[in-house]
Amino acid sequence: MNPPQPWFERFFDGLYADVLPATFSPARTLGQARLIRRLLKLRPGERVLDVPCGQGRLTLPLAQGGLALTGVDLSPRYLARARRAARAAGLATGAGGSARFICADMRRIEFAGEFDAAFNWFGSFGYFSSAGNLAFARRVLRALRPGGRFLVEGLNRSWLKAHFRPEGDETIGGVRIEHRRNLDPRTHRVRDTWTLSRGKRREQHRISMQLYTGGEIRALLRAAGFRPVRLFGYPPLGRLSRHSRRWIAVAIRPATGG
Repeated sequence: MNPPQPWFERFFDGLYADVLPATFSPARTLGQARLIRRLLKLRPGERVLDVPCGQGRLTLPLAQGGLALTGVDLSPRYLARARRAARAAGLATGAGGSARFICADMRRIEFAGEFDAAFNWFGSFGYFSSAGNLAFARRVLRALRPGGRFLVEGLNRSWLKAHFRPEGDETIGGVRIEHRRNLDPRTHRVRDTWTLSRGKRREQHRISMQLYTGGEIRALLRAAGFRPVRLFGYPPLGRLSRHSRRWIAVAIRPATGG
């Protein structure tokens, strides 16, 4: 018997594909792109890896700012949307252009010293087991040149424990979403059953994500070989505490070794 298909190989190509672009306004997207640029200290012409890039929401505004972006995602559907948006924006999409897109599992990226910086945004860190998440971070380390920077953003488990709600309902992009979730106190994974519906179409997905505190994400990135690792609370950007809804980590590949 074949093992079950991982949730992230099914979820994103369903109704969520229409939820995602409606989640952030253009103004919020531009604000996040500016924040990424500032925290990574990006300069025009630098090579930047967006992994996973989804539909290119952040890839494109950063590329329009004079950076050479590479977006990696597992979904051909998302990448097709990203390429169409890049063409509409007048961005080149070839290997030497300012925005290129590659279909790949982010755990298996094969870049070596190619990028000045990389980022993983909007809770995209934690899909895998603890060992799998560490392996991904090591792949990013290898993809960066010595001195390259890696930004990771995620939900702060300390905040979630204090504000945990087992149920929730919302409508985004014309899609009704019902959440039924639990937080495992032993493994620190949140398991969330998403029921998405629009008209007569209805889908159910069971999602499992590893959640980290700031201290834990720092330890993981250090175990992957990054030095140093700076932490921020967000939003708004500031000092990380248990009251911060999300954390941002900015990690450096050492100039020697690593």
